[in-house]
Amino acid sequence: MKILLIKTSSLGDVVHALPALTDAAWLVHDLTCDWVVEENFAEIPRLHPVVNKVIPIALRRWRKNIFKALASGELKKFAR
Repeated sequence: MKILLIKTSSLGDVVHALPALTDAAWLVHDLTCDWVVEENFAEIPRLHPVVNKVIPIALRRWRKNIFKALASGELKKFAR
């Protein structure tokens, strides 16, 4: 089974999601996970053995200057 976990909000939320992912992997033996996470916290999910791919997102930075994010193509790249 493959899942996409979207947890971008804060460091504490990312850390607290790790045990839930461990429990899910224990129940579903073929579980793999891709994780969308704030770019500053991208290294944390990479430490979990079930996480296959980490997709960093710069949501906090984009909120500050959405026009710059649009002009640079970052939003388009993330959408792909």
